[in-house]
Amino acid sequence: MMYDTEMKLNHQIVHFVESQMQTLVESMAESDRGVTGVNAPYQASQHADSHAMATILTAMETSLQQYMEGLRAISCLLQKGFVSQTRGIFQTLGDDYEEMIFLSLPSQNGQLSNLHRQYLETRTDLDGLCGLSPLSRCEMRSMIRKATHINHNVFQLYPKKQALEVLRPHAGKPCLVEVAIELHKHFAYKGVLLAVLLAKVAGDEAIMRACLNYRAHLEMIDPLATKMEPQVSRSKPEYVPNPTLVASAI
Repeated sequence: MMYDTEMKLNHQIVHFVESQMQTLVESMAESDRGVTGVNAPYQASQHADSHAMATILTAMETSLQQYMEGLRAISCLLQKGFVSQTRGIFQTLGDDYEEMIFLSLPSQNGQLSNLHRQYLETRTDLDGLCGLSPLSRCEMRSMIRKATHINHNVFQLYPKKQALEVLRPHAGKPCLVEVAIELHKHFAYKGVLLAVLLAKVAGDEAIMRACLNYRAHLEMIDPLATKMEPQVSRSKPEYVPNPTLVASAI
């Protein structure tokens, strides 16, 4: 069955990210138990925004969990043949991806912006759901584009608008499942990068090394997973979008 064959690597990537994330969450929980003791006052005196940074780390963890849940949901839909129904979830994955990169910026440049504070307040008010206005989202994307502490070539993302166009029925004909599977693989691979980012902010070098090694492994066994060049033109080229990647993190 085509689905089982084509999705095999996708499932492996998702399983790897989930296992590393579980290990990281357990490690973070142990660190939290340690912080509540002698080291807490010292950390608070050294970092005026230590509470905000801890909240950011929790928000990043939540976003990555949502991201992985989205990948699993897409997998279930594709398995049942509901290709067009994946469009909205792919858009949500793009939003989660943007938020993870945005949230990582203070730990990399040492600055907690007003937009970060607004974001954290919004998440708290909505019990973990982000309700940023379209204007704030534009500001978030602008901040990511201008960031100098991230590798834009590594963290570039397949354009969300293009992903939605790919999965839109054309001339009354159904969407191509091959394209959706390739997009799923691309977002699964990006999940590895998000795990690297979360581990970096959490200061877990072991998880970072494991994820970076796995990323190198993926680049060797399936370069297309990292470059996002869907090989679906062999069947119906009229549905294949221009695979050019944007040179930014969104």
